[in-house]
Amino acid sequence: MGIEEALSAAKAIDLSQLEGRNKAEPLYNAIITEYDSTCTSVEDRRSLAVAYNNRGQIKYMRVDFNEAIEDYTRAIALDSQLSYAYYNRGQIHYRLARYEQGASDFERSLELQPDFADARRYLDQARVNIDLKKRGLNSSYS
Repeated sequence: MGIEEALSAAKAIDLSQLEGRNKAEPLYNAIITEYDSTCTSVEDRRSLAVAYNNRGQIKYMRVDFNEAIEDYTRAIALDSQLSYAYYNRGQIHYRLARYEQGASDFERSLELQPDFADARRYLDQARVNIDLKKRGLNSSYS
């Protein structure tokens, strides 16, 4: 089975429930283990980036933020055009009150996908929180 087929099987699993995440994570682990060191084509690197991003989502839902950031960062290294990997990583930075880092990721996400409404909303709020922080005030939406 090639990377596309393996990725399609993993992506077909509903990640909104714990059972689905527990089923999907080993599939993403297997894809990453098998293809990480052998991907050479642009298409395969993009597919591997999606696998890292999606595994990062599972880790995010488990509140394993550092591991999720590692997966999103690896996804970005494989495919720097993957706008939602920047957005996802920015979400974690935002939740951890690292507003500057979050804003940077949201900005990059919007450069790649200007109509990404959630990225725009979080970028705007991150900027508000950065301003509040500079003025020595607590942010209202951390």
